[in-house]
Amino acid sequence: MTELMNAVILTGFGGPEKLVYTQVPKPVPKQGEVLIKVGACSVNNTDINTRTGWYAAEDNFQDILQDTKHNDPNHSSCWAQSGIEFPRIQGADIVGQVVEMGSDVEPQLLHQRVMVDSWIRDETLDDYQYVGSELDGGFAEYALIPGTNVYPIKSPLSDLELATFPCSYSTAENMVTKGRISAADTVLIMGASGGVGSALIQLSKIRGAKVIAIVGANKEHFAEELGADYVYRRDEQLASNLEQHLITVALDVVGGDYFNLMIKALKPRGRYVSCGAIGNPMVTLDLRDLIYKDLEMIGATRLEPDVFQQLVGYLEEGLLKPLIAKVFKLSAIKDAQQFFQTKTFFGKVVITPE
Repeated sequence: MTELMNAVILTGFGGPEKLVYTQVPKPVPKQGEVLIKVGACSVNNTDINTRTGWYAAEDNFQDILQDTKHNDPNHSSCWAQSGIEFPRIQGADIVGQVVEMGSDVEPQLLHQRVMVDSWIRDETLDDYQYVGSELDGGFAEYALIPGTNVYPIKSPLSDLELATFPCSYSTAENMVTKGRISAADTVLIMGASGGVGSALIQLSKIRGAKVIAIVGANKEHFAEELGADYVYRRDEQLASNLEQHLITVALDVVGGDYFNLMIKALKPRGRYVSCGAIGNPMVTLDLRDLIYKDLEMIGATRLEPDVFQQLVGYLEEGLLKPLIAKVFKLSAIKDAQQFFQTKTFFGKVVITPE
């Protein structure tokens, strides 16, 4: 008799009604795979973006759900532009215990507590899949993951606390790695109160950089507690506030109206690094800023080698602070995602299996 597990399945592109809490067959690990009993899994922007079809390369992202072709599972509405198959179990931020293994997996992984690197790569690093998008993720009692993508972790932090790190902090570590941040830099972080932004503060300070954090109203003290040297609101005074600084690197998760402000604020030979565009992906650029200031513009999605191992090292050294905004049960996934979309909190929204 097939063993079942509780899971939330995404049944198609659309609103929260497309998320269904149900029972599905418990997966069985094949060659190279491990089965993880999920301890906790956080919510991320990619969960919302995949559900709504936001990744599709359309001119009008706001009207994307009005277009019936987005119900076609072969449409390129995922980060890789390669399509997504339904039903799909989302959830990239997986922490838990390895309980079963297929063949050709390191035997010492069995019964270990692990974190999951959600980027599934081929040997050339050219072909990627993402946990919760191209293959099932952690919004379930169990998750099937390639053994090469699980990292044993020795830490006094709980599963709930560790689940705040994998996606946002590996994304942030990738940005600071690609941006070549060092103690010589003054770093501007736009969207510093979110999961990736708060990670960027901590990871930039580990490297000794001076940090300027841009946050929404009433979130200033959170950024200060994480070590930001200067904290400014996103308001009409922001441009003049930034004129006081010689900014060498801009780290952006927002885009939209703030893109040009960041480009203008960079000193000559500055670096602009972006991992997302939650404000709006459509921006304009005066090429004279890029050309005559000798700026670098860097996209940061696919993880550089060793980024996840570096993150595990920081955690085992106790260098990073977990930030939990709120915890929801798996059955309350719709409430969790709706709360996540309010953006009124600081830290991560974590899901725990029942």
